[in-house]
Amino acid sequence: MTDTKNRPLSSDDHLMLVDGSTYIFRAYHALPPLTRKSDGLPVGAVSGFCNMLWKLLAEPDPELLGSPPTHFAVIFDHSSYSFRNDIYPDYKAHRPEPPEDLRPQFPIIRDATRAFNVACIEQEGYEADDLIATYTTQAVEAGAHVSIISSDKDLMQLLTMPNVVLVDTMKDKRTGPDGVVEKFGVPPEKMIDLQSLAGDSVDNVPGVPGIGVKTAAQLLEEFGDLETLLAQAETIKQNKRRENLIEFADQARVSKKLVTLKPDVPVKEPLETTLVRDLDGEQLIGFLKAMEFTTLTRRVATKTETSTDDVQSASVSTHGFEGAKVEERVKAEGEMTPAALAEKRANEAASVTIDPSKYEAVFDPAKLEALFDEARWSGILAFDTETTSLDPMRAELVGFSFALEPGRAYYVPLIHTSGDDLLGAGHDDRQMPADKALALLKAVLEDPAILKIGQNMKYDISIMANHDIAVAPFDDTMLLSYVAGAGTGGHGMDELSSKWLGHTPIPYKEVAGSGKSMITFDKVPIDKATEYAAEDADITLLLWRALKPQLIPHKATTVYETLERPLVPVLARMERNGIKVDRQMLSRLSGDFAQGMAGLEAEIAELAGEDFNVGSPKQLGDILFGKMGLPGGKKTKTGAWATPASALEDLAAEGHELPRKVLDWRQLQKLRSTYTEALAQAINPDTGRVHTSFALAATTTGRLSSSDPNLQNIPVRTEAGRKIRKAFIAEDGCKLVSADYSQIELRVLAHVADIDQLKQAFADGLDIHAMTASEMFNVPIEGMDPIVRRQAKAINFGIIYGISAFGLANQLGIGRSEAGDYIKTYFERFPGIKQYMDDTKAFCRDHGYVETIFGRRAHYPDIKASNPAMRAFNERAAINAPIQGSAADIIRRAMIRMEPALAEAKLNAKMLLQVHDELIFEVPESEVDATLPVIEKVMIDASNPALKLSVPLEVDARAADNWDDAH
Repeated sequence: MTDTKNRPLSSDDHLMLVDGSTYIFRAYHALPPLTRKSDGLPVGAVSGFCNMLWKLLAEPDPELLGSPPTHFAVIFDHSSYSFRNDIYPDYKAHRPEPPEDLRPQFPIIRDATRAFNVACIEQEGYEADDLIATYTTQAVEAGAHVSIISSDKDLMQLLTMPNVVLVDTMKDKRTGPDGVVEKFGVPPEKMIDLQSLAGDSVDNVPGVPGIGVKTAAQLLEEFGDLETLLAQAETIKQNKRRENLIEFADQARVSKKLVTLKPDVPVKEPLETTLVRDLDGEQLIGFLKAMEFTTLTRRVATKTETSTDDVQSASVSTHGFEGAKVEERVKAEGEMTPAALAEKRANEAASVTIDPSKYEAVFDPAKLEALFDEARWSGILAFDTETTSLDPMRAELVGFSFALEPGRAYYVPLIHTSGDDLLGAGHDDRQMPADKALALLKAVLEDPAILKIGQNMKYDISIMANHDIAVAPFDDTMLLSYVAGAGTGGHGMDELSSKWLGHTPIPYKEVAGSGKSMITFDKVPIDKATEYAAEDADITLLLWRALKPQLIPHKATTVYETLERPLVPVLARMERNGIKVDRQMLSRLSGDFAQGMAGLEAEIAELAGEDFNVGSPKQLGDILFGKMGLPGGKKTKTGAWATPASALEDLAAEGHELPRKVLDWRQLQKLRSTYTEALAQAINPDTGRVHTSFALAATTTGRLSSSDPNLQNIPVRTEAGRKIRKAFIAEDGCKLVSADYSQIELRVLAHVADIDQLKQAFADGLDIHAMTASEMFNVPIEGMDPIVRRQAKAINFGIIYGISAFGLANQLGIGRSEAGDYIKTYFERFPGIKQYMDDTKAFCRDHGYVETIFGRRAHYPDIKASNPAMRAFNERAAINAPIQGSAADIIRRAMIRMEPALAEAKLNAKMLLQVHDELIFEVPESEVDATLPVIEKVMIDASNPALKLSVPLEVDARAADNWDDAH
């Protein structure tokens, strides 16, 4: 047994220092994603790290590692800040944020290190490399041998000391001084100078432009060291190299300060505390069981001769679910299929009794802090905000609720000390001051070790952004439901609670009233507010436990992790950005539309032979089918004539003038009420901009939708609709940029249906509609009649939506039989499309869903309905979904990648809107030329390499003062 008393090191000792921060990322990227089955907590990096530590401590390779260590420590970076940031503020400034699913694992890995009973060391203000340098220096001075478990080149400068070696356990490689020369062309004592010249793009060490590692090695071999090189730079023959060395000499010296490790950190943990101690079997097995690492648990139990029966007390919290001990549960669940486990989790969630009377209001900051400490221990917090408005740009935060485990939920009512003491009459002086509560909340919501769980997190993220709080990482129950079951029902909390928990949440009207008597939440009494708000958090936690396990059996993990969750903060920022609208132009347009409506009303009255209310369906029906006796009239259950747009369009197609005028009147009326007047009212008084809301889970195919106001359905084919787009303008000194995918759905169709003619046409950059017309009608592309091309275009786009002969006939103004012949000819010329349509319908009938190229599933359970109309609708939707959904997935990827790409290029463009296949940006005028190619590249690259489209994508990006001119 190893002596547990700390003692100084001597020449007989072997110190092993593990570069923990580097190994976290190596473990994360080396292994496939892994989640804890009981609650979905990401643990892949933890698993890799634990296995690595176990091999080092219990199963060491003597040829690789030498003698067993007498002293052992894992060294971590304390934070992203170190003393180097004082030297060079941009040091490590461009490093990307850690992956969402890795952040919660950082503190768990530190717990893992302690569970192995070895020293876990980090220190504020210093990087792990500095601590390793300091401990290595101290150990060498004591005569000990040192093994540094790392592959980081920054540590190679330490190989100047005797008896020090770098060991890469993932590649089974030992590196000494000779290995440095072999890899970099210089000995360890010149590594600092080499890095000072070459720089490091990962850590943003500037170095000298134009000088890479090989050139730096050659220069150091010739001149000896950095200072000699800089002093004699004028003697270098190569012009550019000489000029850069002279111009950037000070930059090289700064770089040297950045790459030089500090060997004398005033460490808080003495080297003696790293003495190896025996594994504590019970402690380690308890941790491994909590992580549900069954294989490693058995290995540890065997090695340490610890019976797992002796550590049942180490079983972890099951978050409110009573049941078997952890070991028994893990063993049983390890043998279950993902579908069976998901069903088990759903049943467990549904079995919990939801009792709002048990929820508590929290008034004491000390108690709130203690409760948040529990969240830090468990790593999970269900969270919800209570506000005065559904518009996050205008909402006041009244309070927030959270749940730690099922049945334990709390509500924190807030006092806003600025202005009125109380937000509303429903609250009292027990409320917590907002500044104190939000300070505590900020620490939790921004803690990367705590997974925040919410329902429609985009709203809560926006509310928290109003208070300078960035929520991460998070899970969204609405999106979990959406990716696993798009098309099978709604994804709102009430529907999900009823479906998965068998529970009806407290209706809002029960606590706040309804209609004219409805009050805002700040006026709801605290006891009622507590029950309502805390229940939301409690239900959210239960839904998460039921829904997160559904990802695997529904094969929705990739869609959720790469297309849904990362897009939430992007959309939240877009909504906050908003877009500027010219109020005066809207007012003029509204007046123009009113005049146009008045003119049409006069024409309609003359055609009808009398004045009537054109906006009244009853009066219009009486005129059309009663007085004028036009054909096709049908009455509703109330006895009135039905006048839907489809009926008016049929009459207009038959040559009747009055229905055509009514349709024109309705179009102007819609533009005026829906856009020119509604947009003016939607302008935020504080920002002077319109802030729409994007919904991620509103369509079956994955397309985003827009509301309050809806900016995705502004007509673009009519002159009046284009005038509305002219009212969307850029701020002074900026331009609006519209970047639009060219015919992306036809390109996706060519790919998924494998249509050689279409793929070749896109590859050759041909006019796809002219090519289609040439194929169908045997006419040359050169000098083609525009009408023929228009017909082909209508078919091309109509086929994507499963258009019928009736629909094509109406669209082209031709007979049904002629339209049917067109479609028949189309399928004859492109048989792969008909095959795709038939195969897709058959697949959907067999499975109940179809998939996009990314694997997003769109469910159509009514595709086998007995009702022919319903069945036909579902068949058309199923044909379209893989095409429209794949295009939607591509633009989602582009949106997620856009902000990092613009930031990396140091551009200040803001993404404002997404309209199906189009992205709208606001760009400083001086940056337009630099921004356009970045936007285009990100959008084009969004399809690769994951999709491997066999058809090239094209993006048209243009800048102008208003949206219409840019489109």
